[in-house]
Amino acid sequence: MKFIKKHINAIVGLGVILLVIIGLLILKDIFYPTENKAIYGTRTEGVKKNPIKDEHKNAIIAAFNGKANSTTIRIAGRIIYIDIKLNGEITRDEAKNISGASLGQLPDNIKNYYDIQFIIENDTNTAEFPIIGYKHHTKPEISWTKDRTVG
Repeated sequence: MKFIKKHINAIVGLGVILLVIIGLLILKDIFYPTENKAIYGTRTEGVKKNPIKDEHKNAIIAAFNGKANSTTIRIAGRIIYIDIKLNGEITRDEAKNISGASLGQLPDNIKNYYDIQFIIENDTNTAEFPIIGYKHHTKPEISWTKDRTVG
């Protein structure tokens, strides 16, 4: 009892400091609840079951072989972004057809899990480019941006 009476100010001070620290931790959890969780949450749990292999990427690039100056493929979450810079002799309709054919190179589990976005540019900067196509994982076809009228 003597110890407590002698050090009562220190014990109360430690108690207050402990309560402040606990309060700050509670406030942190309220204002930043997902700090330690994955950026995509549970939406990407199937990525390990449906991996994109180099052979899949190479098949898409091969579909544009000779017609594209550059092709870049990147994956973010459940979206595959395919950026294509075509050479000048390809028309908009040909680019759409080649894009659709390139999807035929992918297995069904990839097409049914990932969303796929095509961004197609032409190095001649014609009025009908760039075009953007998007394939949702539940849809069989690519939806394209509204065609621009040339004139």
